[in-house]
Amino acid sequence: MQKDRRIYFVVLALTTTMFGCQNYTPKPHGYPKIEFPERQYKSFDDGCSFRFDVPSYSIVERDTHETAEACWYNIKFPSFGATVYLTYKPLTSVAQLDSLSEEAFKLAGEHRKKADAIDEKEIYIKRTESKGIIFELYGPSATPFNFYLSDDKKHYVRGSFYFDNHTNTDSVAPVYAFLKEDIMNLINSLEWAD
Repeated sequence: MQKDRRIYFVVLALTTTMFGCQNYTPKPHGYPKIEFPERQYKSFDDGCSFRFDVPSYSIVERDTHETAEACWYNIKFPSFGATVYLTYKPLTSVAQLDSLSEEAFKLAGEHRKKADAIDEKEIYIKRTESKGIIFELYGPSATPFNFYLSDDKKHYVRGSFYFDNHTNTDSVAPVYAFLKEDIMNLINSLEWAD
């Protein structure tokens, strides 16, 4: 009996020495590797008063929501589960432009509750004499990127980028950075048809 107790303590001491000196650090959950496609753009012109370039890996669909107007589009990125919602309004007055711009600020501001910060950046496209604002939202906001652009005379377009499902901001950061370049290309390539 005495011998069994000694063997038990020796085994216990060796086990404690062998395993007790190692620190176990749990591994964080990993994210799958994302394969980004090669950037290639094609012109999109559906007979509305504007045209722009979209990536070849996107699908442009007319917005079919019951409140959608004729030249509203959804630019879908199926392999990334993301969409840019694009709305177009023909301008008839300066007051209308002011109202639409105010609405863009209001819509971006509604995400202030969840966003950690919102950066507003003025943009000017000399080629088309168009100007507008980019709203970049940081933190757990539903939309990380909104914009509007207008020539101040006849045309106004607003875009908002969303991931199709609720996401963790950190996990989609590489996808957002990749698609942000495509959205900026859309903005810079936008041309008014008349």
